[in-house]
Amino acid sequence: MSEKEQPRLASALAQKVVDTIAPTINRHVNIMNAHGIIIASSDAARIGTLHEGSVEVIRRNEVIRVAQADESAGTQPGVNLPLTLNDRLCGVVGVTGAPHEVEPLADLIALTVQLLFTQEREHSRSARRAAEARDIISALLAGHVAAEVIDRTLDSHGLRAPLHLELWLPRSERDPILDHASIDGVRTSWVGLFGAHWRLRKASDESVADVPGANDRYLVGPAASDAGELLAQAEELRTLAARPALLPQRVHREIWNQDIAVAVARTPARSLKYLAAQAQVLNQEQAKTLLVVATASSMYEAAESLHIHRNTLVQRLERIGQVTGADIRQAGESLRLQHAVYARVALGELQIF
Repeated sequence: MSEKEQPRLASALAQKVVDTIAPTINRHVNIMNAHGIIIASSDAARIGTLHEGSVEVIRRNEVIRVAQADESAGTQPGVNLPLTLNDRLCGVVGVTGAPHEVEPLADLIALTVQLLFTQEREHSRSARRAAEARDIISALLAGHVAAEVIDRTLDSHGLRAPLHLELWLPRSERDPILDHASIDGVRTSWVGLFGAHWRLRKASDESVADVPGANDRYLVGPAASDAGELLAQAEELRTLAARPALLPQRVHREIWNQDIAVAVARTPARSLKYLAAQAQVLNQEQAKTLLVVATASSMYEAAESLHIHRNTLVQRLERIGQVTGADIRQAGESLRLQHAVYARVALGELQIF
């Protein structure tokens, strides 16, 4: 429901309030809609009938107190007061009894209805947004929906490029970040699909507090300018999600190479052991050293990252060359050896990322 639409009071919610409060206060309670029709009552026989007194309340938009019963008009002593939701008159609450006694009770009932209405409305909006997020991200991950269709869908939900696609494997399904609500025109909620959690957010959304922990396996794609780029990213990230061991924890992101990880993730399972063969002789320390050197801008930076002396690093690299037979000073041979290391990671033989 948009902010401009007339709020409608649901009869089920109104009856829930009556059933909860009327027995406690031991008073007869009616709740009427904006037309004066009783939609909830402690007297079930009156539901669906016109409440004459409430019509006047709605017309004047003010509290009406009845001090004495009028047998000919069928009225009882009590209070009828306007019920407003979102600052709009949408009904009336009526409670029988001496006005000075029951008016505070009528105020309490009206406040309860307002709170429940707001809570139910937010729940409905949250459920709708979650369903919309699932539809959008499902279309991206399925990969067979036309880019033009996805662009129109994104635009209809206020999600205009540039956008980031996020992939997250939380360590706990109870992580509170998973419950973070979507924000109109900024981000979707987290959606669980293909064994991972996914979210779309605008590139301008820089909320640091909303990022998974440093030890979580988490990736965020570069800002995509249109649905075509998002579809390409979704295909790569979905491929990686199928090989969770290849997804890096945030603390290891700097030594991780997405191109190699995706290529290995696409390798048929029966071929992984052959791809991994050249790196079988490397231990955990040697494999990590190779990857650190491959991603560092200099030997000095690599040694700093590994917390070792530069000479120690040189000795390690020489040893790697000796046991693998690869000249890792040659880019091609180094790249092949890195692929072999990633294959061993995919097989669960090394835990580097």
